[in-house]
Amino acid sequence: MYKKIVSVLLLAAGATLSARAQVSKFSGCYGVGAVLVRSSAPEADPSYMPGSVNETYRLKTVNAKAIHLALSLGFDTPILKFSPEHSVGISLNASAGILGAPEKIDGFNTRLLLDFPEYVTWRYGAKATKKSKKSFGVGAGLGYRASYFFIPFRSPSAMLEGVYSSDKADWFLRLSGDLRPTRFYNVYSSEGSVEVLSLQELHVTMGKTF
Repeated sequence: MYKKIVSVLLLAAGATLSARAQVSKFSGCYGVGAVLVRSSAPEADPSYMPGSVNETYRLKTVNAKAIHLALSLGFDTPILKFSPEHSVGISLNASAGILGAPEKIDGFNTRLLLDFPEYVTWRYGAKATKKSKKSFGVGAGLGYRASYFFIPFRSPSAMLEGVYSSDKADWFLRLSGDLRPTRFYNVYSSEGSVEVLSLQELHVTMGKTF
């Protein structure tokens, strides 16, 4: 009888450890971010005097933040496992959200934005491998983000992530952002090539595996 009880307890413990180990590679997230916008456009020079032969123009520059609310799906998996708590892998992500902006940025308000940030990741602790026994973990990644908007834009990207692991799921908080702005140029007869638009995306997301 004693041996049977011990066997049952060992099986239960094994099942618990297995539940911790078999954390899904798929995750769902929701988050909020901002697209930093810098735009320049010609406007009539206020110093222009009516009756002058030639009307003159100047470039007006506007700096603003467009708020981005998004839902996303992710797939994270280790590629190189150095130990149960240490790995290098990939994080593949796709998100869809609505971009809202002040009226002073023409064309940016209440529009659908599709994002595809993809990373090579380093992880330690929770979420590093399926055999991790730690409740907490950290991850960092470098990669590339492509966004499809009425003006597509893309940039090298980085992310930093904190993870809490339970028996049923991994919960995580991720900070990510473009490493440089995407710049667009136009040619003006009097100025030559001029930067008319600059876009840079930053995000905070919270998610869990499923």
